[in-house]
Amino acid sequence: MNEVQIYRSVGEYRHYSYCRFCLSSQLAPVINLGYVPLAGGFLKSQKSFKKEKFYPLELCFCPNCYLLQTNNVVNRDILFKDYYYYSSAIKTLVAFFESVSIELQNIYMHGDVGKKFIVEIGCNDGTMLQLIKEKGFKVLGIDPASNIVKPLIKRGYPIINNYFSEKIAKIIIEKYGKADAIVSFNTLAHIEDMHDIAKGIKILLKKDGFLAFGVHYLGNLIKETQYDIIYHEHQYYYSLLALKNFFSMYDMIIYDVKPINIHAGSMVYYVQNKKYGKRKISKAVTALIKKERELKLHKMETYIQLSKQIQKTKIDLITLLKKLKKENKIIAGYGASGRGTTIMSYCGLDERFLNYIVDDAPAKQGRFTPGNHFKIFSPSLLKTRSKPDYVLLFAWSFLNEIFKKNKVYLQNKGRFIIPLPKPRIL
Repeated sequence: MNEVQIYRSVGEYRHYSYCRFCLSSQLAPVINLGYVPLAGGFLKSQKSFKKEKFYPLELCFCPNCYLLQTNNVVNRDILFKDYYYYSSAIKTLVAFFESVSIELQNIYMHGDVGKKFIVEIGCNDGTMLQLIKEKGFKVLGIDPASNIVKPLIKRGYPIINNYFSEKIAKIIIEKYGKADAIVSFNTLAHIEDMHDIAKGIKILLKKDGFLAFGVHYLGNLIKETQYDIIYHEHQYYYSLLALKNFFSMYDMIIYDVKPINIHAGSMVYYVQNKKYGKRKISKAVTALIKKERELKLHKMETYIQLSKQIQKTKIDLITLLKKLKKENKIIAGYGASGRGTTIMSYCGLDERFLNYIVDDAPAKQGRFTPGNHFKIFSPSLLKTRSKPDYVLLFAWSFLNEIFKKNKVYLQNKGRFIIPLPKPRIL
């Protein structure tokens, strides 16, 4: 209670003392990043600074079903109704979505593609939905971000502006029929009640249909100390072991997995009905289960050690920045993202360490970052005479893409600081 009283602007949240997958009461706290602002809570003006809310950010591990999860949950409308993440702005993500649409086309190449119905949970700005539609499929998207999807609906995109649930699944079945496949990327780790989602998926899929979903992968988080992927939107940090246990509750099985180089390491999981699914369990599934056990992703000690490594990374980054500031270097932050918010909040990066923040997304430019309230500028500042000596790259998972965009800065002897897996200068 004393810690909460320090923060006069603590927002409302729901606290869980039990595992949200298996309902075990053995949930144990392992990583605590303190009270932080919402990752996507970009502020419109200085007047809104006083109204900003902070929320506790803590991860807990369930030794019964192996799920790593947040124990404090922010209202979903606050997180997703007014959203600033646009899939189309990330070239590597668009290229991946194109590969997904081709994969679906190849799966159904011997059938009538035009009769196949694909549903996307969390369709965002319709990038993948449109790519799949162009391949001839019947499509439907579901997304709660009104500011993003309402303009798309007006333009004729087949989208339901709502949260996916068992109730919505029944509405879809009544109006469109059952789905041959459901796809979802960077969404199924964001949902408070995954049991409701699983029930909806179960009834919406045809008996021999499948679910393909991709999320950030726990193994990469641990391997590269990616604590910057930890924020309130990301409520779960999945291993195959934990997901295998979860889907078994609904008589469903994961029959294939595929690592992808998106968001610094994600995993795509393929799920089908255990009884009616015709696809054999791949060697990749067996191999990953073996690897996760070797890495002890099912053991509490792994996450306690991760917490210690996170603390060390923080100290190393602060030490490096202090050294550069003593040399009167100008340092800018690049990437007003969820990752950036987490790093800046956890490490206490304010005007003592950074001079300003830039971001490629026009929707964010002119706004202020959560917590430390830096005004967000266009990366064009990196091309001016007053360019920074160093750029702290919060969007380090898109390093190659950002390097290509900022060749002029690099040619003018600009340097990038990469914060993770360990701070270094490139």
